[in-house]
Parts: sequence; structure tokens; C-alpha cells
Amino acid sequence: MPVTKDKDAKPRYRQLAETLMEDIRSGRLAVGERMPGELELVEQYQVSRHTVRESLRVLQELGLIQRHQGLGTVVRSNEANRSYVQLMHSPAELMQYPENSRLSLVETEPVRTSRSLARLLKCPVGSEWTRIGAVRKLAETGLPICWTDIYVLPEYAGVARKIGRSRRPVYEIIERTFDEKIESVEVDFRASAVDEKVAAAVDVEPGTSSLILVRRYLGRGQRQFEISVSEHPADRFEFSLTLKRGWHSDSGWTEG
Repeated sequence: MPVTKDKDAKPRYRQLAETLMEDIRSGRLAVGERMPGELELVEQYQVSRHTVRESLRVLQELGLIQRHQGLGTVVRSNEANRSYVQLMHSPAELMQYPENSRLSLVETEPVRTSRSLARLLKCPVGSEWTRIGAVRKLAETGLPICWTDIYVLPEYAGVARKIGRSRRPVYEIIERTFDEKIESVEVDFRASAVDEKVAAAVDVEPGTSSLILVRRYLGRGQRQFEISVSEHPADRFEFSLTLKRGWHSDSGWTEG
């Protein structure tokens, strides 16, 4: 497999890793055989040393090779260790709300993170964000599903005007409007109890059991540009996932 620079191709380290994997599976690189050194691979495939090292890291994680100090890299197995992953073609699949539900803007304000908020958002104390408060409701019945606080970088505060007018997720609006690009998404779940403000917004009694879902969207350079904190009354939340055996694929998003 050639290692290309095509912007639509897989990352170069992945291309090289898959080429080397095929060499190992086919026996061109036999179990017990010493692999070419890093500099040899750099010259052979016309890639950077960083690309070679990342490719070898992947092969080692899959149990295909073993790297020995002073001895080089040796083929350990022609069968990769497989992990359980959840394949997603979009971050939207990570948490799918009913198609007939919509976010409704309630409030927006600039905030500077306190110590407790910084812990929740996993950002430095004193960071500046724009908080967008919204409630998600079913279109037909108006039943509130959850309350969501969406924290965006101040330069992206304009997305608040599009909430309720667009069916696209906020992160996607930011990507399209500001030429941002998601590199990864971090997700946390935790149990809680609804406070008075959220209880009034979602029409439940204060103290009702709830589940809080925090999603942190990281863009170029792993910079957090959006963090959503959604609180769901326990009887209005259901989550399921299917795990399949396989290697991570750049054709979609994976959990694992």
C-alpha cells in the first residue's frame, strides 16, 4: 500500500502500519524475524521518523511486534490483538436524541470558571466561556427531555442565535460557521439530583434523580472549543451501545 499525502487519505502512520501489517500477515515479515530499522523504513517509504514511530507503536499495541532495547524490533505474532470498539460515523451518534426533539434557547451569558466549574469542564480556573442555557423538548408534546448548558469559546458565541433554527448539533454549526474541526470528543457520565432551576425547566420535582452527560469537543491542537453539560431526569434517559471486535478505523469514530 503506498503512503500518500492525499488530504482525504488515512493518516500516513496508519497507511504505513497497515502496509507493515500486511507484510506480517503474508509472511514477508516472518514471526521471529527482525524488522528493518527506523531509518530504513523512513527511506523505503519516504515518510518522517515520527510517522515510522507512530506506526510501530500501533503494531506493538496490537501485539504484532516487540521492541527490544539494543536488539531492534522483532515480529512477535501474525495475529493482532483485537479490542472491543463502538464504530460511529459522527459524534452525533454518541448521543442520539429523538429526531422530533429540538433545543430551545433560554439564556446566554459570559462566564469565568470558578474552581468547581473548572473541575467539571476540565479547564483552568478563570477560563472565559460563553454559557448557553437551553432545554430540549419533544416537538409534538413539548415534553422536556433535558436541560443543557453549552459552553463555547467567546469567539463562537454567535452560535446561540442559531439554536432552535437549525437541526444541526451545536458542534456542527461551529465547524461549518467558524471552520473548526473536531479531533476528539471526551465523554463523562455521572449521577446527580435535579436542582430547583433545572427542575422548573424540565417540569420535575427538585431532588429528582438525574444523569448528567458531559461532552467535551476538542479541535485543532486538542483545544476545547465546546463543552455541553446535559442533565436528564432519570425516567427520560436511556442509553445503549453495541461493541464489535475489531481494530480502530479512521472511516468513523470509535469508543474504546
